[in-house]
Amino acid sequence: MSVLQRVDPRLSRQMAAVGAEGLVHAILIVGSDDDPARQPDDMGLAARVIAEATVRAGASPARVRYMPRANAAVVEVGVRYLHVALDDQRVIVASATTIDIFPGE
Repeated sequence: MSVLQRVDPRLSRQMAAVGAEGLVHAILIVGSDDDPARQPDDMGLAARVIAEATVRAGASPARVRYMPRANAAVVEVGVRYLHVALDDQRVIVASATTIDIFPGE
């Protein structure tokens, strides 16, 4: 699945609106074929994905809230950081944190 197919259109619009240097709020849902029993107990999968993206991006998210049982993180990140995170195939979906009440208007 391509990056564009994994990104919620609302989030894509927000990313375009704030530009490359802007911040967006997003929900990242992650998944992996790895055996969960082989993973460290101190860190959920979403936290590992965020930590690795932080190293690759050379920057940290402004805010992160992990939901380990859901393999998800709610983040406030720069658009450039989000692109780096989306390069990780373990990111299944990147969604906006808001809804369009009247889509298409």
